[in-house]
Amino acid sequence: MIIIGHYALESEAFKQIKSIEEIANTLKSLVVWFVSSDDVGYDLSNHCMKNEVKYAVVLENIKDLMIYSALKSSYIIVKNSPEIYQKIAENYLFDSKILAIIEEESGIEKFAKMGIDGVIFGKILRENI
Repeated sequence: MIIIGHYALESEAFKQIKSIEEIANTLKSLVVWFVSSDDVGYDLSNHCMKNEVKYAVVLENIKDLMIYSALKSSYIIVKNSPEIYQKIAENYLFDSKILAIIEEESGIEKFAKMGIDGVIFGKILRENI
């Protein structure tokens, strides 16, 4: 299980972006992330894919799950019902990893029992807004 943002573990650093210009000004070692609704015309994701920039996307529907997986997102972050997204990802053998947002350590056990690829502490996303 991937655990991002736990104080005892080293993990990748994330940076929220809203424009292609922000991607250009971001260290390559960071994972850029954005909310799917901010990706007008899929410009951000296409830019990341074409330039091999590791990125994550927060989404809320199955259509976006399918599209962002095809656009080679590293992480797909979901707020609700991650088990549904995980089942689809496993069925289609996605390379993208499904991450559930958690606030407390207890979420690690909960989502591990569901077989979710990983969790990300909400503070990691809020710290970068």
